[in-house]
Amino acid sequence: MTTNLPWLEEVTADAATAGFAQDGESFFLEIHGVTDEKEGLQPGDRLAVSGGADAEPGDMVVWWTGKARTLALARVSDDFSLEGVGGFLPPPEGGNPLVRGVVVGRLRRL
Repeated sequence: MTTNLPWLEEVTADAATAGFAQDGESFFLEIHGVTDEKEGLQPGDRLAVSGGADAEPGDMVVWWTGKARTLALARVSDDFSLEGVGGFLPPPEGGNPLVRGVVVGRLRRL
């Protein structure tokens, strides 16, 4: 049995991402192994992430799982806890996840 675990790959800015302001704290991630109709996520989507933005309830954020080069997606709930999205697990209960940034845009290849 093969499990297609979701993962995020940091990618360099290119012509497709030029429309997003880059303030030195912004970065881009490509989604792999995720199909989530509710969140509108598909493999190959690129996310623009602002490391300088404050996360508010309802925002999608990127957080560091504590393992080398491993990031995950979550949605900020009303009590500011993180709920996993797109097959990504939420942070462990009682943990103190490090939020890397807020998703501020999404690009999809047509």
